[in-house]
Amino acid sequence: MKRVLFIAEMNGIAKNLNEEMLPHFQVQLCAADKEYTEKLIHIFEPDIVLIFLNQLNHADVRHLKTLLEGKESMPAVIIGSKYEFREYGLDAETVNVQKLFRPVKNPEIVRAICERLGVEYVECETVVQDKKDRRKHILFVDDNPLLLRSMKSLVSDKYRVSLAVSGAQAFELMQQDRPDLVFLDYEMPGINGKVVLRAIRANEKFSSLPVVLLSAVADRNYIQEILTLKPNGYILKPARQENILAMIEKHVG
Repeated sequence: MKRVLFIAEMNGIAKNLNEEMLPHFQVQLCAADKEYTEKLIHIFEPDIVLIFLNQLNHADVRHLKTLLEGKESMPAVIIGSKYEFREYGLDAETVNVQKLFRPVKNPEIVRAICERLGVEYVECETVVQDKKDRRKHILFVDDNPLLLRSMKSLVSDKYRVSLAVSGAQAFELMQQDRPDLVFLDYEMPGINGKVVLRAIRANEKFSSLPVVLLSAVADRNYIQEILTLKPNGYILKPARQENILAMIEKHVG
């Protein structure tokens, strides 16, 4: 399945488009943030980038424009109104970038992505919820790109996988697409795993969500402090593949 990095502010329009794409592609949601996009392009290795201009700010769009100019071999589809293309300085023709002007229907966007990737577009009448029911959704949260890439490679054949490089991005992804299990790095800079787990437990929507903490610190007192947060599991880094798989089997099957 081809990989689409979907860069957007997650409003209702973008959420509906994401659901339209799920039966056709492996989709990774991403906020239009310089650090996030650069890390996720490296980790996720998308076949194509999809950018939804609605509600993006000028600084984010300038960064995305520079990013695409530096990756001419990577195809991109940009969706926006004619006004947005003019306003953001994207009205010039660019190699490997296709523009779609709103209003445009979601199936037309999916068809355009398929054409850019050279794959056949197949109309899918199966609702997205059916697909979600068949494949459990696992979210990995860590600021280490190599770990995220290895985790995705380990389980993506059987499970639907999302990646977040920070606590803030994890919250955003969870609001749009509730995971069935979260693997959470405890020592992330900024919003660390401790803050994220407490916020998850305080949120009625996510309070019962299984969360497995990962930590590179083997100190006994430190581990006891982590366990007071009552995670559903704890794995010491470097995480062994069999331990990751055992936790997945235990919590989502």
